[in-house]
Amino acid sequence: MQAIRYRITSLSPLLFASNTGDPNMVATLDYIPGTCLRGMLANEYIKRKKIETEAHKDHTFYRWFLKGELKITNAYIVQEKGNKIHRLLPIPLSIQREKGEERLAYDLLLQNEEFDKLTVGIGGYGRLEDGAIYIKSVKKSLNFHHARDRERGVSKKGHIFNYESIDEGQTFEGFIIGNSEDLKEFTSIIKGGIYYLGRSRNNQYGKIKFEIISNDPEYFESEIDLKKEQEDKIILTLLSDTIIYNKFGYSTTDIKDFEEELKRKLNDSNIKINKAFIKQTEEEGFISVWKLKTLSEVCFKAGSCFLLEVNDKDIIKRLQELQKTGIGIRTHEGFGRFVIGWQNQNELSIYEAKDEIKLDKPAETVPQIVKDLVHNIIKEYLKKYIQTEAIEEAGDFTNLPSKSLLAKLEGSVKKDDFKNLLKNLKKTAKEKLEKCRNKDTDLYEFLMNFSINIKEKIRNIVNMENLCNEISYQPEGDQEIQRELEKTYLITFLSTMRKKVKQMGGKIKND
Repeated sequence: MQAIRYRITSLSPLLFASNTGDPNMVATLDYIPGTCLRGMLANEYIKRKKIETEAHKDHTFYRWFLKGELKITNAYIVQEKGNKIHRLLPIPLSIQREKGEERLAYDLLLQNEEFDKLTVGIGGYGRLEDGAIYIKSVKKSLNFHHARDRERGVSKKGHIFNYESIDEGQTFEGFIIGNSEDLKEFTSIIKGGIYYLGRSRNNQYGKIKFEIISNDPEYFESEIDLKKEQEDKIILTLLSDTIIYNKFGYSTTDIKDFEEELKRKLNDSNIKINKAFIKQTEEEGFISVWKLKTLSEVCFKAGSCFLLEVNDKDIIKRLQELQKTGIGIRTHEGFGRFVIGWQNQNELSIYEAKDEIKLDKPAETVPQIVKDLVHNIIKEYLKKYIQTEAIEEAGDFTNLPSKSLLAKLEGSVKKDDFKNLLKNLKKTAKEKLEKCRNKDTDLYEFLMNFSINIKEKIRNIVNMENLCNEISYQPEGDQEIQRELEKTYLITFLSTMRKKVKQMGGKIKND
């Protein structure tokens, strides 16, 4: 198995739609999915070969893009460090930061039963190296648009929706995997250059620079170069969303079905999953030539990880072979990528994966007018960041309370009477909030204990901490912005839930 590495630089904002449950919000994935890139490359092949109406008859096109003999992985954000570029990967869900401790993380799959520290997830992308985890987030923005009246060619009055997008000027990398002959032919046909990718390409989004940065196909064993000898108990980490079908032919996120798929692929019944950390997500694509969405599939989310018990060294070799091709279905579109043995440290130091790009700073001090401008930019960016986080976290809750109760809570936030209302809720209303849960807590407890750690948020936003230092601004000590951000979060959070209940026709879903 051989591979070539490709690089994508965003020359304008990029949008790869992700479902949020809010009809007025179009969120984006924070990576470049292999499904989208595959469509772009297939279209370029058709143009180069001039087979617009005969593509289905072209044998090479069929093998590469329909049969899936070329596997195109997702492109993930990179870290530029000196002359080296590191492709970062989704952080495993079992690696979590100790609550209240910013620089120390634990891999919960490798802890013993006595471990009793409170931990929270990290999120984002990173690399593991020498007992440390280097983390980085993708820079995103919220853009506001007027809905368009297609018949009159003007904006609809009062109809506004939000686009979240990946910011321009960021670099992502991935692999195209296949045999050496196919990859050489591919690079002779498909050239680097300026392309358009993702949603709303006819507007201000989607412009990219695509490069093939491998001089020749290289031997491919894994997306991570691992030298460590594998042990009897190893961790399998998903590097991309993974679609597994159960025996009834439906996509599933049942750990037992994942174990059965491993046994089937490895032709061995001795492999066993002892422990796992998983999240569920959904995949729903769009085929432009059909003008239709594809069927929605539930997936194991990238970063899900499984502690395997392996009693046969030969199984480890077969797992190493399987990680070249992936597991599950649609592996040629970037799904089902995994690695074994990446996680092997039970305690890790956390560092920010900063890009080492030197810029010449002017010798003069920053003028006050510039400080005021940057100060306002920071506040507005924090608001947008908080809104995005609120929308995502609202989607984690199930068994939502009634629309009227959510509206009442939202109204109390606007009147600055939120905590007082919560404390004096009637028993029935409180019980409704307690029945609404995410994986960690119920909605009542979540709202009662809610606060925003601005310092932590700033650390999670690329370059924000440096920007604050440049103008000597400490938002974490600004009580006004603290109240404003918490109010923004709660209004967005409760509004998102209320809209979700409305979409369900006012019916409350019990999961």
